[in-house]
Amino acid sequence: MYCLKLRYQVKKVNDFFMIQDCITSEAVMAFKVKDIAFNKLKEIIYHGIEETAEEPEAKLGKQLLKKDADLFIQYEKKESRELLNLVRNYTEFFSSYFISTEAIQEYLEFSESIIDTGKVFTIQLFLEGKFPNVQDFLEKLPFVKTIYSEQQQAEVDLLIGTQKEITEIENIENFATYVLALSCQETSLEIGPLINATKFEVPDFQIEKEHDAAIMHHEELLMCFFLERILFIQLFNLYNKMRQNEFFPTRNKVCINRMDLQGYSEMVTLYPKYLVEFVV
Repeated sequence: MYCLKLRYQVKKVNDFFMIQDCITSEAVMAFKVKDIAFNKLKEIIYHGIEETAEEPEAKLGKQLLKKDADLFIQYEKKESRELLNLVRNYTEFFSSYFISTEAIQEYLEFSESIIDTGKVFTIQLFLEGKFPNVQDFLEKLPFVKTIYSEQQQAEVDLLIGTQKEITEIENIENFATYVLALSCQETSLEIGPLINATKFEVPDFQIEKEHDAAIMHHEELLMCFFLERILFIQLFNLYNKMRQNEFFPTRNKVCINRMDLQGYSEMVTLYPKYLVEFVV
């Protein structure tokens, strides 16, 4: 199945449709057609042109493929197409936030290699069974493989745990470089901070506020919304490639008020794991 390469995006300007290079912002193809649904056309050429499809948008997609096949890439594996769908949606959204053309080009090359090889990122979970819907959500993410073992693994990209579990793991940097805490407090849901455990000490969490707090199903689904975006930014190395990323939980945590569901960012003080003393 042929899909438009991540580098290219479908745009609509007045009565014209065009395919634009999101690195150079140049139009590589422009066309004007009647009785074509723009959003349906995008869906087809972004996520797969089927040879047997007969609707007008699919026929146009096949014509575009025939006109310039270099704009498209073929993915046969279902896993690659599922991953492409998610990456494409985020690429469309994030493209205007990159700080440079070099940054977006690095991201696109990395993403295409992940999609092509079907590589997934490994996440080790220490959630004490407190977030079953979050666990189910992570298991279904096309770019994530979850591990529940409490033993140290050979290679882990990220460890996600409750504040209590993260605090109790000795030498946590041996488990994973990055650690992300989840918490259900009496008045708020908390995600983060995202800690580089090789550089910073695990902060003092307010674990006592978790004891009697039970999370509700829809609250977990809300956490999943934030969690997916955080994981995508972290695992696809986007944090230093984009601007206006203050809501990302590095040295802070994302909090959701359980009463009014408003989200806000709360600063967390992190102390370096190794301090160097200078003698004057």
